[in-house]
Amino acid sequence: MMENSQSSGSHRRRRKKSNAGRIGIAGALAGVLGIAAIAIIIVMLRSSSHHAPAPVRAGIGQDAPSLSGEAKAVSTPKTGATLSIANTDGYAYGIGAARGGTNNSPLPKTSAPPNGSTYAYADYVLTNTGQRPALLDFPADLFVKKSLVSTEARARCMPQAGAPDDMCTLPNHSAVIGYLNGSGAPVSQDGDQYMPPGASYLVRVATDLPVSTELQQINMNLYIWDARYVSDRKAVLVAFP
Repeated sequence: MMENSQSSGSHRRRRKKSNAGRIGIAGALAGVLGIAAIAIIIVMLRSSSHHAPAPVRAGIGQDAPSLSGEAKAVSTPKTGATLSIANTDGYAYGIGAARGGTNNSPLPKTSAPPNGSTYAYADYVLTNTGQRPALLDFPADLFVKKSLVSTEARARCMPQAGAPDDMCTLPNHSAVIGYLNGSGAPVSQDGDQYMPPGASYLVRVATDLPVSTELQQINMNLYIWDARYVSDRKAVLVAFP
């Protein structure tokens, strides 16, 4: 009888050990799965952070080159002296300033300005002077008299070496608003747009922040200062006619 009792007690102890072993293995697996889940979440967060868009600096504002949605064949406007430029990728362009002014909606989908203010814009001719397709880029930046920028926007109006001290550049956007001299539309490749060789486009650059309604062409200028075109980033004037 005692042997049976001892045998029964031994069996219960073995069963308890076996159950404890299974619980330990299950706990270990749960821990591994938990760690794996955390690792996956971390990777996803890092991936999301890596692809987040970089902030746009004031005065550049020219995110992805685009068409205004109304671009069509237009007459070639009179421009000032054409400036020949080339960027660090070897693309060559000619650029000539055509006109400047103000408008409450200089580009499609522009929000209405506050009462008593408007937006500044300037048009220029951009030509691919190379023998191969050139990346559609917007080299020119619009500078305006700081005294004619709305008070609330002046802190966002940035000066630049080479431009007059009383002028600054606001955040802005640019778009192609016309095709010149029978030029074809840009061609998309790998997410970028390219101008055909010899193509000329009419480009408009417009401020994102309001300016005074008293602003006129005489109170603004176009400059090129991006390091891709000007190594010392000293602003180069693109003169109106």
